[in-house]
Amino acid sequence: MDALSPVSAQVLDSALPSLPLYLLQATAVIGMIGVLLIATRRSGHAIEGRRLYVGVALGLIYLFNAWFVAGYTQGVVKLNLGFDILLISGLLGGWRGGLACLGASLLARYQFAGTQFFLPASIEATLQMMAGIWLRTRLHPRMLGELSARMILQAWGVRIAVTALGLALGVAIIGAAQLPVAELAIQRVLALPVSLLVLGAVFALVYNDAQIDAQRQREQAWLRIDPISGLPNMRALGERLKHYWRNNDGVGKACLVVAEMGNLRDLRLRYGPLQDSGLWRHDSTDEVHQLLPSLPAHQLEIYQFGDAALAILVPDTSLPELRTQAQITDLARNLADLVGRDWPGFRPLFRCAVVELKPPATADDGHLPFRAITLALSAIESGVVFFDDPVQRDSEIDALIERALEHWLQHGDAPLCYQPKHRLRDRQLVGAEALLRMRDGEDRLIAPMRVISLLRRHGRLADLEWATLQSAIHFLQRCHQEGSKLTIAVNVSAESLRLPDFGLRLQELLQLHDVPGLMLRLEIVEWTEIVERDVVDANIAQLLAAEVTLSLDDFGAGYSTLILLSQLAIAEVKIEQALIATLSDAKSQSIVRFIVEVAHRCGAIVVAEGTETLAQEQQLRALGVDVGQGYLYSAALPADEFRRFAAG
Repeated sequence: MDALSPVSAQVLDSALPSLPLYLLQATAVIGMIGVLLIATRRSGHAIEGRRLYVGVALGLIYLFNAWFVAGYTQGVVKLNLGFDILLISGLLGGWRGGLACLGASLLARYQFAGTQFFLPASIEATLQMMAGIWLRTRLHPRMLGELSARMILQAWGVRIAVTALGLALGVAIIGAAQLPVAELAIQRVLALPVSLLVLGAVFALVYNDAQIDAQRQREQAWLRIDPISGLPNMRALGERLKHYWRNNDGVGKACLVVAEMGNLRDLRLRYGPLQDSGLWRHDSTDEVHQLLPSLPAHQLEIYQFGDAALAILVPDTSLPELRTQAQITDLARNLADLVGRDWPGFRPLFRCAVVELKPPATADDGHLPFRAITLALSAIESGVVFFDDPVQRDSEIDALIERALEHWLQHGDAPLCYQPKHRLRDRQLVGAEALLRMRDGEDRLIAPMRVISLLRRHGRLADLEWATLQSAIHFLQRCHQEGSKLTIAVNVSAESLRLPDFGLRLQELLQLHDVPGLMLRLEIVEWTEIVERDVVDANIAQLLAAEVTLSLDDFGAGYSTLILLSQLAIAEVKIEQALIATLSDAKSQSIVRFIVEVAHRCGAIVVAEGTETLAQEQQLRALGVDVGQGYLYSAALPADEFRRFAAG
């Protein structure tokens, strides 16, 4: 102390007691900056995306610090962290953040210190902010991935140099006589160690914030990558399409080729689970590019679409344009060759759907047409299908059929028509066959076999048959109430007969609607072989107990019908239409005569489907056939028309 001048000693005596308060300021500022970084963290942006937030928040911190210093410290020159905050605002916030903080600092200076020395103070504040911006150009983004003493000391050195420059400019502008130069110099020297502490803490906070953000980005990237193949997954594809439409203002064209291996189950049965070695690898991208050499590599984007599926995005290409690429039609076969090399002795079976992508109608719509892809793939077993207008219409009809089935099951109103059956000896109406007659939204008839084939393929044939039974029994209920004694035949397959308690359920349905079992006849169609004989026999016993009779449809189409005729209590056999159409042939007549003899020996009557001419009727009557059904008598009629037909 003795070596110092009286003025310096006086400044130190007044400044030293405020050092603990200065350290408290530093601690508070570091804490607030830490909270700021946490509160404004946004994944994928690090500091770069938060420059304005940082500048505004640091400006508020500056205001708070100035208010605190003005109220709790004494003297004309007061220890505060204003210069450090300004330097940090430029370092973290760039021009936008620095200017926001500078504006707050000038406001604080005017509010809490008045206009005295406002000009030199403003110059010093501007220099510190600009020094921070200059540091940013030197240290960003290196400071996000590296924490080193060299960077901290570099920033601290700039802080010292700018502080000295600011003091010198203040003296030059105002004059040494007007400024407390000694007090300013000593206060700034005392602030430097704490400034080093603050800068070190800020660099550490920024580095830690950047590492957290980088980890989040890695985690987000992992969510978009298949862990086995390393290819981007469906989530990445959806986001890519979202950005594609956004960048093209919701217009443009793009196609998606989805290649799926249909026999993955066979592969797993042969080789076991594919947990560590999936079908695809990261280098599959290059191999797929080689399969489509006519398309530029940059135009193809490969994504993992599932365990057995690969998606190829082709932006800026329409479906007609892609259809002209010769390699597309061979893609399924070439993929089978490619994948088959990794699994000796196994032949993969691939099917490819080519779908044209359309911009979403609203922001909430999905960007991947999963339904179109599923329908297109289900339309083929192997090869390539282009999901154009005809295929799309087919898929819409398939979807209509599935929705209609759910409605029929709930309401028992499957659209049935009834084709009359007449006894040949006197043309007396004895019954009818219930036939499905479904129409599309434009009132066009959908082929019954299309409905049956689709639902059978989806394992829902028994549901369709139950829906037709419900509808037919509703019709029988009205007929019974009107005093009709006709028998209505409904087709069922082994899919229904082998369901446990099918017979009991049908019994309960008849009782619920007060319909005598004799009015219902089940035509067993030979779409599948009857197995599970214990269940089938139990169901048939329950049906016979309810007086429901059985008929064999298309008798003569297969040898198994003869076995069924001998094993089951059959009341009726129906000759297939092909035999009736060739009835003029002697061989056909012999077969019909044989069927009639066998059926009558087994106690069953014989019905001839497809009876269309008087000559056929006469021949059938001569051959001993009991009942005729066909256009000679009537086409299938809607329920109300059939009831009028029967009444007339």
